[in-house]
Amino acid sequence: MTTESEKSRVPNTSDWMSKGDAARARGVSRQAIWELVNRGRLTTTVIAGRVLVSRAEVMGFAPRPRGPGMKNRPKGKAYVKKKNYDPSKWISLIEAARTVGVTRQVIADLIRRRRLRTLVSADKTFVQRSGLENFMAQRRKPVPSRRTKKK
Repeated sequence: MTTESEKSRVPNTSDWMSKGDAARARGVSRQAIWELVNRGRLTTTVIAGRVLVSRAEVMGFAPRPRGPGMKNRPKGKAYVKKKNYDPSKWISLIEAARTVGVTRQVIADLIRRRRLRTLVSADKTFVQRSGLENFMAQRRKPVPSRRTKKK
């Protein structure tokens, strides 16, 4: 026999929805809903052994802006992070290729493989000079192969 106070503690199932329903309602995956739960962005409850999320929070969920310092920026202003860099520490791809003695495509391949640190400014890619010097120091000189003479 349940008392009136126990009945009031039972959550209303119309206020809660399953992870799958929440994912379909938001147009995302169940894993995305679980990630929001793990980060504490959505409230959950357990009813009959099932984990349910708050329907009101799912429907009213607004993603936070990404990146650092976005909480304190003025409303309506575009956020542009200014890059402070020393131009003497960065060189262009062409200059890097000439320094190493290879083609520009080789430098681009090293960048793609994340062997060199880059900076993009005004649609132009620059390579960090110290990273290029470290790469050149690591490069091994080719060992001459031993060929046996035919008799």
